[in-house]
Amino acid sequence: MRWLFQMIANRSHAGRSVPTSASVDKLFRESEIEAEYAIGWVRIAVGLALLASGVLVSSGTAELTNEYSLSQVRFTALFTVGSFLALGLVSLLLVIRHWFRPWMAFFLVTGDAAILGASLFFGLEGIGLGGNWVAAIPTIWLVPLGLAVGALRYRPLVQVWATFVTMITLVGVVFALGFRSFQDGFGIAAFPSDLDATFGRLFSLPPYLMRAVMLTLIGLTTALAMLRSRRLLMRAVNETTRRANLARFLPAEIAPLVGENGIAGWRQGRHQQATILFVDIRGFTAYAEGMDPARLSIFISSFRRRVTHAAEAFGGVVDKFIGDGALLVFGVPDPQSDDCTRAIECAQELLELVDQWNAKRGFDPPIRVGIGIHTGEVYCGLVGDDKRIEFTVLGDVVNVAAKIEQATKRFNKALLASETVVMRSGQLPTWQEVGREPLGGRGEHLAIFAHSGTKSSG
Repeated sequence: MRWLFQMIANRSHAGRSVPTSASVDKLFRESEIEAEYAIGWVRIAVGLALLASGVLVSSGTAELTNEYSLSQVRFTALFTVGSFLALGLVSLLLVIRHWFRPWMAFFLVTGDAAILGASLFFGLEGIGLGGNWVAAIPTIWLVPLGLAVGALRYRPLVQVWATFVTMITLVGVVFALGFRSFQDGFGIAAFPSDLDATFGRLFSLPPYLMRAVMLTLIGLTTALAMLRSRRLLMRAVNETTRRANLARFLPAEIAPLVGENGIAGWRQGRHQQATILFVDIRGFTAYAEGMDPARLSIFISSFRRRVTHAAEAFGGVVDKFIGDGALLVFGVPDPQSDDCTRAIECAQELLELVDQWNAKRGFDPPIRVGIGIHTGEVYCGLVGDDKRIEFTVLGDVVNVAAKIEQATKRFNKALLASETVVMRSGQLPTWQEVGREPLGGRGEHLAIFAHSGTKSSG
């Protein structure tokens, strides 16, 4: 028995070693309280059921007992009924008044075993039978019922303890009353000796050892089932919570990948080819100053909804929203040969959505956006700690794309892209060079192209 306690304790400790959120711990606490509440009502139901059947039991034993013994049998029945009703009311009161603590479950199941043992002892003694006849008393069926009811808890240690104290109680009753034959117990001289011998074999020590082993295995099996269910539930809740937390901070396209491959791999990051798209609302400050907070929130939400729609339509990832702007990435997690093409089509789709938005809402002046696109090698990965983890892309490509987006103001163009993007998209005839931009302090210049105004067919 000790090894089983140790194994369950170790496995429970291993399960707790996985970080759990406060919401998960709260869920299990609430489930334990609900289980004790339900078990309290089961105790009351058992008491009422015993009360209803008490008349039948007492009348059935009346022929086998004298007046004194019959009174003792009835006293035993009332004691059992009253004890289960009282223990049920106590457990309900503990839950309802918010006094219940997890350790109290051990005392409650010990109380169940004590009531059962007392009922069996006084019941057998009242009709003059020995402890070996404990299996003939109807109250014995409370043992499997109690073990089954215990499975309502997700607490295997409580179930193991309940099994242990129940078996100790049964063994104590048997040896306290000793072994007697049926004929000796009732003093029935005419009772057939061969039938008494048959009963004696059925209610002797070897069969009882087998019954005890089976009842113990039932209790331990339910404890292991509870342990497995608890661990599976804990794992499912933790995984759901983890994915929900990832979804809060990571792009919708990245969160599932992080869940599949693990955070550790993405924390290391990697270098890869990607296409970056920056979009920003022109003259946003003027719009914001003329709006109350509620309208401004709706305005920004509407803009971000359109950006998200365009990104999803062409396989882009919204890395982050920055105030009235956004950074989109194409080619994550895996680069594709048409990343530049899809980025251009996404930009054109977004421009059309903004035009439709202007027509629908009648903005005066109309909403205008600037979009810049560049492609090349970037670093991408996860940064931050477990409390706030973010997906990010870094590198010169990101900086250049931001500069191209800013250049839309100077060239008075809604959409600009680098020469590399235009060449890789295969759409050079529909674009024209509008200027060259210096790349920081490296002395290099980048050719910038503007779309001619006709949406490409892809």
